[in-house]
Amino acid sequence: MSSKYQREIEEILEKSGDLGSSKPPRPQPEKESLFRLVGLYIKNALSGKLWSLSPGRVMLIGLLLLLSMLIVMQFVPGIPGLLAWAGLLIFIVGYGMVLAKPPKMEKRWRGQSMEPSGESLWDRLRRRIRPK
Repeated sequence: MSSKYQREIEEILEKSGDLGSSKPPRPQPEKESLFRLVGLYIKNALSGKLWSLSPGRVMLIGLLLLLSMLIVMQFVPGIPGLLAWAGLLIFIVGYGMVLAKPPKMEKRWRGQSMEPSGESLWDRLRRRIRPK
């Protein structure tokens, strides 16, 4: 039996408790609350370079404009309509950015990447065709 399969079998047996591992069992993750999930989404949307425009930031700006429309509506007549349309337009642009270039998700299994490293077939073909 190859060492790779043997290592995986030992890992499965350790996790099931049959080998009596010395590691304490991992605590189960707490149930996520809605506020925590929203907070994590906002944190991820704002992370990165300060002035970069990510789809999450653009959509967040659109939502903030829509929320500010609700506040301004009480004090200044006429402006809330402009804020609402601007917020809606910016939110749609952010959503379009997500659809145009979806975020790249790396496929992982047991902490290791499943995708082959190196150039893709398309990159190798393009390099051969391109004159030097």
